[in-house]
Amino acid sequence: MLRKVSWVSTARFKPFLAACDDDEDLAWSLYEWNAHVASALVECFHHTEVLLRNAMMTQLEKTHPLSYPWQQELPTVVEAAKKRRQSETKIASPDSIISELTLGFWLNLLDKGAENDELWRTCLHNAFPKSPGTRPAVHKAVADMHRLRNRCAHQDSLLDFDPAIELKKLLSLVEWIDPAARTWLESIESVSKIAATRPVSPRDDVVIVGASADMAVAMYEHVAAYVCPAGRSFAPVEYMGFYHDKKIDPFFPKILDIVVPTRWTPDEQQALKKSSDSVDKHVARAMGYGLANGWDAGDQHQVFLLSTKDSPDTLKRSAPILHRKTGRGSAFVQNKRYLPKSALLAANDTDHLTGP
Repeated sequence: MLRKVSWVSTARFKPFLAACDDDEDLAWSLYEWNAHVASALVECFHHTEVLLRNAMMTQLEKTHPLSYPWQQELPTVVEAAKKRRQSETKIASPDSIISELTLGFWLNLLDKGAENDELWRTCLHNAFPKSPGTRPAVHKAVADMHRLRNRCAHQDSLLDFDPAIELKKLLSLVEWIDPAARTWLESIESVSKIAATRPVSPRDDVVIVGASADMAVAMYEHVAAYVCPAGRSFAPVEYMGFYHDKKIDPFFPKILDIVVPTRWTPDEQQALKKSSDSVDKHVARAMGYGLANGWDAGDQHQVFLLSTKDSPDTLKRSAPILHRKTGRGSAFVQNKRYLPKSALLAANDTDHLTGP
């Protein structure tokens, strides 16, 4: 089949070529898969955004019946109403104006500020009855959805995102509004099926995270898990490694599962602990350790469930990989870095991981 890079542009096609070792046919398959994943995510964004604005509007109407005093000074609403009134075929009804407001409008009502804190306290918290109960937590979740939705809408590469994780974050937000809506969305979403058909596996199949030895590594050693804010994105990988104190530790646990708990609270931890499901119990152990060691209740986290250090699933070396460079900004990993497991198992030091 004839396909021209000029249809896409060289710059846009470049990351797909790089991911496929310059195999153009395979890169086209990956590019097409990327579009399919984006389309599937957009369907989920569609349902979530409608659910979100209806839930928020239901609460706003209770505090501010349709005279809308809360929105008279908001340019976005005024502009939407103006466009409706100027059209010969459109009616400037409350429902029609609401339907034209962007996700950014609803996100702004959750942003920091004294007026939004008051709005949250008086009514908007009721739009998210199953949430951690704090405005910042809900704002972060909606902001993450907004960023990824815009990325999909602008046809950007999703190779640095794991669609399965992003779906779990979205489903968690939906559950905060209505658990039944999550069940419905799970029954119709196609992200999971399409994500599993990726035509080429990532060459860099290990993520090395910048870790504190007395926090992240200690958590791994105690409960075989890694926890970070839900807002961090990860490319699809099979293994995880830890960088700290100028070295990469000589063990790379396999990622068994990734979970985005709906709530991060002592009550949720106890409920998961009582579950008969092994994944729930593993998450409960990670949550219990996290709550006791600085991962605050009320925030949204993602939990990487890992193989134990003595598991045959964990890759091992005889010694750490030392990083010998010094000076400001010389850390080998600041946040995270992706590498192939073959290189990590063979390297003598980090110079062997970066090449000449």
